[in-house]
Amino acid sequence: MKAEEEAADMFEPDGDMQHLSKADQRRAEIIRLLMESPSVQIKDLATRLDVSLMTIHRDLNDLQNQGLVRRLRGSVSAEKSMLFESSYLYRARQHVSEKRKLARAAIPHIEPGNAIVWDDSSTTFHVTEFIEQVAPVTIITNALPVLEKLRDAAEIDLIALGGKYHRAYNGFFGLACERSIRSYRVDVALMSTTTIQGLSMFTQDEQVLRAKQAMIEIARKRILLVDESKFHFSALNHVADLSAFDVVLISSSVDSSTIARLRDGGVKLQLV
Repeated sequence: MKAEEEAADMFEPDGDMQHLSKADQRRAEIIRLLMESPSVQIKDLATRLDVSLMTIHRDLNDLQNQGLVRRLRGSVSAEKSMLFESSYLYRARQHVSEKRKLARAAIPHIEPGNAIVWDDSSTTFHVTEFIEQVAPVTIITNALPVLEKLRDAAEIDLIALGGKYHRAYNGFFGLACERSIRSYRVDVALMSTTTIQGLSMFTQDEQVLRAKQAMIEIARKRILLVDESKFHFSALNHVADLSAFDVVLISSSVDSSTIARLRDGGVKLQLV
């Protein structure tokens, strides 16, 4: 079996990457390898992934254009930037089991007939695996993977939010997206976040901030999915206080002192 096929098979058990093309799966594997090693020879990547040097250079051009990698004298390394952390290809590979548990726990908070505004996060993407349990529903989203996964799902009406496509987030953002969001009123906002600091959620990118704030504004009920990784780094822009959410689904692996602090702060937690 060729390495490309092996890489594709890596995503099958949890179904988290089946929506990606083989090229995107290969680029996700490149990112994973670069996270494990400070620098990799480009020819070694080609050998490891069993593709030509031309194919690897095409992949690296794409990743470099996203600000994720840099090349120097035949080698490649990861850019240690917030953009790297925000890359959808990277995020979709992380904490898959936790994210699926959170996604399954979100379903009882959604009712048949609900209109749902759904953000671009790799965590909420996993709700696509379970959402047909509460169909019919209407889903309004800026997340391209959600649109692709659910386009043929029975009894699910999809509304795509407009805007400028952002490759690192694999979603649509900007003024057109924000205006479109605010033209609706929905039953549920289904969201995750870049990071939790104190009793608030933060993100690094201002256009992501504005889209999430608009989603919070238009929803009658707000659900936030938070895995353990959200407590380990910081981001610049305050999105909202956690008290804005009707329920915060949080992984039980989160430190008990952190959970106690959130409860003491009045956050409506549900451990998953």
